[in-house]
Amino acid sequence: MRAVRQGWVAALLLCAPAAAQQAPALRIERADGSMTDAGVVFDRGYATVQLALLDDLGWSVTEVGGDITIAVPNEIVVALRIGSPFFRWDGLVFQLSDAPYRDANRVLVPLQLLTDFFPTRLPDLYEYDGARSLLRAGDPSLVGGARPAGGGPGGGAVQLPTGPSTYDGPRVVIIDAGHGGADPGALGPRGIREKDVALAVALDLAAILRRNTDFEVHMTRDTDVFVDLWERGEIATKVKGERPGLFISIHGNSIPNQRTTRGFETYFLSEARTEHERRVSANENASLSYQGQGVDPENEPDLDFILRELRNLDHSHWSSLLAEFTQQELEEFHPGPNRGVKQGVLAVLTNALMPSVLVETGYLSHDEEGRLLAERAFQRDTAQALARAIERFFERYPPGNGDR
Repeated sequence: MRAVRQGWVAALLLCAPAAAQQAPALRIERADGSMTDAGVVFDRGYATVQLALLDDLGWSVTEVGGDITIAVPNEIVVALRIGSPFFRWDGLVFQLSDAPYRDANRVLVPLQLLTDFFPTRLPDLYEYDGARSLLRAGDPSLVGGARPAGGGPGGGAVQLPTGPSTYDGPRVVIIDAGHGGADPGALGPRGIREKDVALAVALDLAAILRRNTDFEVHMTRDTDVFVDLWERGEIATKVKGERPGLFISIHGNSIPNQRTTRGFETYFLSEARTEHERRVSANENASLSYQGQGVDPENEPDLDFILRELRNLDHSHWSSLLAEFTQQELEEFHPGPNRGVKQGVLAVLTNALMPSVLVETGYLSHDEEGRLLAERAFQRDTAQALARAIERFFERYPPGNGDR
């Protein structure tokens, strides 16, 4: 794993831009042969259906205070929450590409729940024909107690412990200030540089965490120097050793040709699903060019193999949880929109064999938000939010023994 290099970038570069598509649609074929339109809604950049559709398909559906339960009595319970991509299926935790949300008087859930998870978890009841945008659906009351086994789309599921960890040794936090030295990163208004913003937040975060004797804090850089992108994760892995720890890489975002875009988002290592995720991954991998590194996909490990190994080690699951906590804490004070948990092929995370995330704290290309990122008060608030997310994460990691 530590030898993984340009293979990640090779996989990224081989991804062709997504072709323009028509608005998504889905037809549902019932057991009696009747056909209905699912009424797909596409207004936040991803396809959704109304929660009421699941009730029409024979599930018992309730929604109270943002908590959604979809169930077959005494058989299957699916629990979702508005605003979170994570959900439970009979206690197993999975992640959707996007989150359910409320729009006026209706609740919308990602179409992926129907087209990916239902056919995978209940193959005897649901079959999705992607070529025809057709979902064949049976009667869930006929499930009869059968419980699907194994993981779902996007990797293995795990049972999350609910109690505190029983580990009482030091937790290791490796803080990575993005870019540095000859690599300025993105540029904002009045010469604001991403590398400076990242370092200021990283230093504040390190100072906050070092007040807690439960944490052992390290930084990949604490001055304006260039650090090889691949070495950052390797440094973190070596420092952590066999102890529980995490790696957090701090950045600022930029889309110069879309200067109205603003907000914050947190990435973990997995396949990029959208054009936006591919763009951000490419931007953050760009510092490879400072050392003239080439890409030879014939001599590098296969991307799917690497991702399977990460899932086997459970790092991907825990990284996504850390990313969710990070977004929640940033949302408490950040004036920009919560752009959600994202995933991508990010070179800086590849060799960090631990839960790892990359935080995009805001958009330097947005005039107002770019200036805000350079303000010391905002940088300190960002660091405080990241510290709270890290503290929450270590309340769950490493997992305790009571719920295993």
